[in-house]
Amino acid sequence: MQHNKAIISFILATSVLILGCLPVEGWSGDRSAPFGVGEQLKFKVYFEFILGGDAVMSVQSIEEVDGRPCYKIVSEARSTPTVDLMYKVRDRIESYRDTATTYSRYYFKQLREGKWKDDKRVEYKPDKGQIILSRKAHLPLETMTLDKAVFDVLNAFYEVRTRQLEVGKSIFLDVHDIDKQYLLEVKVLNYETVELPAGTFNCFVIEPQLKSSGIFRREGSLQIWLTDDVYKMPVLMKSKLYFGSVWARLISFKRGSK
Repeated sequence: MQHNKAIISFILATSVLILGCLPVEGWSGDRSAPFGVGEQLKFKVYFEFILGGDAVMSVQSIEEVDGRPCYKIVSEARSTPTVDLMYKVRDRIESYRDTATTYSRYYFKQLREGKWKDDKRVEYKPDKGQIILSRKAHLPLETMTLDKAVFDVLNAFYEVRTRQLEVGKSIFLDVHDIDKQYLLEVKVLNYETVELPAGTFNCFVIEPQLKSSGIFRREGSLQIWLTDDVYKMPVLMKSKLYFGSVWARLISFKRGSK
């Protein structure tokens, strides 16, 4: 059972924690995004050849946070009915990305894995130099110092889609992940063509140098295939672990409106 839980937990992580990166010191301003409201990416997630779950990433709307218009980005992962019998997963992460500066304004995480539940809310207030964190409903809010604007882990992935990729180069991004803030490096490894249910795509292969705790750390690696076009969609993800590989394959997509 513990082995199955590790697999399902990683399916969640692969679905949700798709990251990316290149800090531009002091930068703020509008940039044409390769995604828009209405974009939806659907994946099937496998452990080796066993279907374990489904994942959806979507840009749902533009909403105001602290008077700032933000993209509402949602990532959801759920186990299949068969896997539900062993370990049911229903996870949801929301990120609110400032449409002008691109930095994070709000982050919400709701994890439901077996009997385990975890809810976190983070308010980013870069103009006040603060992060306000809610760990659980019955606990008091925590206020932390924010010395620079940052990207949450979901927004970080959407940020990398706006950046230029070049094989052999690394990109960097200031990331905040609940209890820690760090500079994330993402390596651009190579260039490949892949055939998937959603189509055939020419892609850059990137590898985030993850610092999250859990089964990624020191025990595996995460690689992501991004299309070599104006959209830079993730179409394939692979994590190689000591007990096998987890794959997320794009099965369908919808373009968003600019």
